[in-house]
Amino acid sequence: GDPVEVPLPDGRAVRVRGRADRVDLAADGTIHVIDYKTGGTRGYEGLLDDPVVAGTKLQLPVYGLAARARHGTPDSPVRAEYWFPTRRGQFKRIGYAVTDDVLARAGETVAAIVEGIEAGRFPAHPEAKKSTNIFVTCHTCDPDGLGVVELRRQWDRKRHDPALAPYAELAEPLVDELAEEVS
Repeated sequence: GDPVEVPLPDGRAVRVRGRADRVDLAADGTIHVIDYKTGGTRGYEGLLDDPVVAGTKLQLPVYGLAARARHGTPDSPVRAEYWFPTRRGQFKRIGYAVTDDVLARAGETVAAIVEGIEAGRFPAHPEAKKSTNIFVTCHTCDPDGLGVVELRRQWDRKRHDPALAPYAELAEPLVDELAEEVS
């Protein structure tokens, strides 16, 4: 389909192209966007606390924008969900209403990613406390499947560099680190 523009806080926009698995228009004018997932729900549980899960799940807000552009108006209500239609996914539907707050969070997230790309900053960011996980969760961080202990140490050192602050705050906010130390 045609690209959709994700507005950034500085007035610029990023054009994104993709295709939602399913878009339905309800009688009340609500647009329902569904992205089918055949795997499990791991990594999607945080969606209700953070609609972009620290920048790792941007599909639903982008699909919401595209659905409005194609099937409604800029103010049309949109409900976007990941649907896991398998036993492994426990037939769950995880999603939310695509509100102005959700779109603002998505725009801020894309802006942080764009800023890092423009500055040439591409830090490896393996998961905390899971560096010895038997499953490879980030093939870019762990291409040989032998673990990411040293990459995690490097991230822990680099994340405090002011040059990485926008991305570090998006990917792994320091308040989480402080809360873990207190508990």
